[in-house]
Amino acid sequence: MTRTRTSARAAAMVVFAGGLLAGPLHAADKLNINTATEQDLMKLPEMSEARAKGIIGYRKSTGEFIQIDELELIPQVKPIYPKIKDLVTVE
Repeated sequence: MTRTRTSARAAAMVVFAGGLLAGPLHAADKLNINTATEQDLMKLPEMSEARAKGIIGYRKSTGEFIQIDELELIPQVKPIYPKIKDLVTVE
């Protein structure tokens, strides 16, 4: 997979109605993996602390996620990728 940046990418915070930390995520509440905290990530199905830290570590070392499928490059996250791919976004 090749990582390419798009020009003029808008930095935006995603605000979820009803509060993200109020309960588990559903498909209508897509989580922006470029801005999510460890606590936010822990709301995803089968997400562990180690997996959440893996996502944040990857983001810190490579920059923003360009595509959701980059999550498959994180060894801890690859096994749960099919379960979370429809619940996350990179907007």
